[in-house]
Amino acid sequence: MSKLRLAIVGCGGMGHRHLYGLIELHRAGWQDIELVGACDPVIANANSLADQAFEAFGSCPTVVASLEELAALDIDAVDITTTPRSHHTVANDAMARGWHVMIEKPLGLTVRACNQIRTAARQ
Repeated sequence: MSKLRLAIVGCGGMGHRHLYGLIELHRAGWQDIELVGACDPVIANANSLADQAFEAFGSCPTVVASLEELAALDIDAVDITTTPRSHHTVANDAMARGWHVMIEKPLGLTVRACNQIRTAARQ
């Protein structure tokens, strides 16, 4: 079985906490996920996450500032940990690209935003 190629989108505090979860899974022997991307418009945040991933995994995810750049990494899935106001736009864009999506809570700030994500997932 090949590894799931994952990128964390949003590398601030919550993105780092999700990285810690990946590290714990790795330590427990579950190594079916390869972190290949750290995406954040604030490059310093993405670099910080990438540096910590390198310390934990011995490989450094590619740092990018946008989903367009992330598309070049041949990823399978994104873990969206951006600020909640952008969850629906990032998720919709990611699903339109055929990527699997996990979203930090809240799913969206409004019912309309959540319904947009549901519609994109169905398509």
